[in-house]
Amino acid sequence: MAGERVVIVRDWRQTEAALQAARAEGTSPVLLTPEDAAAFYGAGYLAALQERALQEFSDVRFKLIVDCGDAPGYALACLRAGVKSISMNPPNEKIADIARQMGAELVRRPTA
Repeated sequence: MAGERVVIVRDWRQTEAALQAARAEGTSPVLLTPEDAAAFYGAGYLAALQERALQEFSDVRFKLIVDCGDAPGYALACLRAGVKSISMNPPNEKIADIARQMGAELVRRPTA
């Protein structure tokens, strides 16, 4: 993720704008939800945001990282909903292992 632009996204409007800019610039952004987003927005909403972005911007390389705070339950819900990249603070090795088994990843939250 070093050298990639990190953009905070809260909703589809911000996600779409970031991905349109990336498309125009030929860049590969890291889209990052606000801290504890899984608790506020819910796993289903965040997974749907990821899916819509993947469908409508299939030509743009990007990573969406959903912040799950310190809540393993929200992290697991996001993984079950299909979110591919989550972050937790502090990192949780059990959740990281489960994520790997599900074809996802637990990553360190980048700085925006």
